[in-house]
Amino acid sequence: MDHCLLSALEQAFKKCSDCLLQPEYTALLNQLDNIELTQELVNYLCAKATSTKHIWEIRFIHLRILLRNPSSYEFDLREFYLENIKKCRRLAMKVFFIRGYAIYASEEELNPIMEKFQKNLEKNHDYIDYNYILSIAGLPYLVHTYGYTCFTETLKKAEQEYQNIDPLLRGYFTIDSHLEQVNLLPLEEIHKQSQLFLDKCQKQH
Repeated sequence: MDHCLLSALEQAFKKCSDCLLQPEYTALLNQLDNIELTQELVNYLCAKATSTKHIWEIRFIHLRILLRNPSSYEFDLREFYLENIKKCRRLAMKVFFIRGYAIYASEEELNPIMEKFQKNLEKNHDYIDYNYILSIAGLPYLVHTYGYTCFTETLKKAEQEYQNIDPLLRGYFTIDSHLEQVNLLPLEEIHKQSQLFLDKCQKQH
């Protein structure tokens, strides 16, 4: 059964582009939420979650299955998460590699990682990243689940740095507890605020 599903995934993925997943593939991928994952399937998800051939949003779609299917916790993915925390530059992805690593790591092991993450926050004010980082599935999840001081301090730092983002770019969407994107504003309002921001930038220059 699992081998057949893996084969179907591989065939359907060939029809996807580097930046868009086809409905057929997405439907097959969603089946992985509710089954016992095998080593083959875990390896497949790990490979897709780190493939540089595709945009980071597609990589995240594969990573989130590893995080939301409890059977993946039975596999030793400690080094996978740690390696990708170090390699990943996109903070929206990095926070979820940290979430995976936290399953295996101690608070002491996480402290230096979160110190570096706080420094990353000071340099990065991409509003898209912060929608992931501050979502219920991001830093607030880590604080609620583990209660470590390093997570609490990083959440405070993220909330502080978020204030440096233009208000016209805040609050477009978030990530829910199932790691799915949820729009917080109607599309018309998002387009309106985006245009206002662009107009504002043009006037400043």
